[in-house]
Amino acid sequence: MRWLPVIVAVILAGEAAAQQTQGPVLPVRVDDVELTDLDKNPTGLADYGSKHMMIFYVDPDAHRQNREFQAEIEARHPELKSPNIQAYAIINLKDTILPNALVRAIAERRTRGQPSVNLADNNRRLSTAWGLGDCNGKFCLLFVTRECELVYFRTGVFTEQDKADFYDTVAKYQ
Repeated sequence: MRWLPVIVAVILAGEAAAQQTQGPVLPVRVDDVELTDLDKNPTGLADYGSKHMMIFYVDPDAHRQNREFQAEIEARHPELKSPNIQAYAIINLKDTILPNALVRAIAERRTRGQPSVNLADNNRRLSTAWGLGDCNGKFCLLFVTRECELVYFRTGVFTEQDKADFYDTVAKYQ
């Protein structure tokens, strides 16, 4: 009985480590993928190979995960703004329980006026093609260089170190 707390702590530490190590070993080259815009028209990543891309890949069921960090990024927009970086909001529609039409409408309203390209991933194309692992129920943040290398990837609830690493990564490419 005395070992139970130790066993539980080891299991929880292993689960936390597994969450942090999910996804590809960085940096890794990634290919353009065909997604859709919010009107269901097929499209790729317009700035693939020409600009650095900051990508918010979100399961709508987890849109509030890291909400404070999202607000911080939006508030720091002038500081993060660069002609070399394009922001993308990509909705992971395959993993949501919500009706896709409703999610698209909410996304259109939420992102209207934001300096981002808003797309939808209907079939986990991005997460599959880039080896991101299970993104169901998760908010994911990625940074892809104009050389088509994924250099930053975090998923789930971010730590303060994850946030600092993100800002350090962006600073390198402004």
